[in-house]
Amino acid sequence: MTDIKPKEKFKHLAKVGPSVLQCIACGDCREQTDYTANPQKWGVCVAKDHTSGFEPFFARGKMQIIRSLWQGKLELSKDMAEVIYQCPTCKACADACAYDIDNVALYEALRAELVDAGCGLEAHIPMNKAMVALLNPYQKDNKLKRDWMEKLDFKIKDAGTETAEILYYVGCTAALTPDIENVAINTAKILKKFNIDFSVFGEHEVCCGSVAKRTGDLKAYNSVTQKNYELFKKSGVKTIITSCAGCYRTLKIDYADIIKDLEIEVLHTVEFLQKIIIENNIQFENLGFNVTYHDPCHTGRHAGLYEEPREILKKFANLTEMKTIKQSANCCGAGGGVKKGFPELALKIAKSRILEAEETGAEYLVSICPFCYRNLSDAIADMGSNLKMIDLMELLEQALT
Repeated sequence: MTDIKPKEKFKHLAKVGPSVLQCIACGDCREQTDYTANPQKWGVCVAKDHTSGFEPFFARGKMQIIRSLWQGKLELSKDMAEVIYQCPTCKACADACAYDIDNVALYEALRAELVDAGCGLEAHIPMNKAMVALLNPYQKDNKLKRDWMEKLDFKIKDAGTETAEILYYVGCTAALTPDIENVAINTAKILKKFNIDFSVFGEHEVCCGSVAKRTGDLKAYNSVTQKNYELFKKSGVKTIITSCAGCYRTLKIDYADIIKDLEIEVLHTVEFLQKIIIENNIQFENLGFNVTYHDPCHTGRHAGLYEEPREILKKFANLTEMKTIKQSANCCGAGGGVKKGFPELALKIAKSRILEAEETGAEYLVSICPFCYRNLSDAIADMGSNLKMIDLMELLEQALT
């Protein structure tokens, strides 16, 4: 073995690096079929299934790459990045691991090493630069984050100047994507109907930093986390709710230590609203729609949020599950920077998920993530599918009228 000091050479991997030595290369992260499990397990890695399928494209190969780096047998390179970034960090491999290895933490640490070494993907650079300079990764004027609110017939409190214990953190995708702004609009309408006193930051809302964290640009990530800390502290909010799975995972898990002293509770809107529905015995109109539900990776395997959206859906729609659900659900393919870095791969993965959804006979494919919404919608359009993509908040708002 080369005589190196990995803890000094790889500052990001040093925080999680030794855990890679726990991997026994069993291969469960490649394929794990178990018809007796509940839910049944039909496979693991969507990246493997939609790329060459060779070893580096699923967890065992990536773990060997990290081990070899740690042991001084490999060097960081752009060729390595081309492989490592073809992974949506869905965490299915970690869920399949009998040794409870947090593969995603290792992948993200490796990506941070690649970025620091100048080997990150070129496609991610403008996105992360815009996050710092414009406060969003879409390279748009952040003032556009108030446009969706102009389509409401009521005013929402400004978290920067008005007091409310509950902050609705909209997220960049719903706030800045016209085709997806209904996520924010319907969420606000529901909160209004439930008489919830809430606020938003509007044009001053800062990206949570999820895409920078997932793609390894920790300088960009740290920049926005500091801005958000100051905003949250000044606003005095006690609860943050968000309708974006990426924001939810980032604020709840990645920000846990950052905002610990602020004692803020982070909830997905479905968690927050489910409590209100139960406490107030709220009744709904039966819409009669046949639906199937897609588990976003960031609310599912990353955070364990599975039952609440299903419980809400069953109150006003007919739910038929896909073959892979909950911790065994297939990823939509957009996460981890794949949508930006490898759009064709993201679309291929999404198409396979649409085929799964079509098998249920559902009219609507429901999710609670604007990013999943975007990628799955692209697949529906490309395939000419009759499925309709819809956010849970839109159905919930309809059922309340």
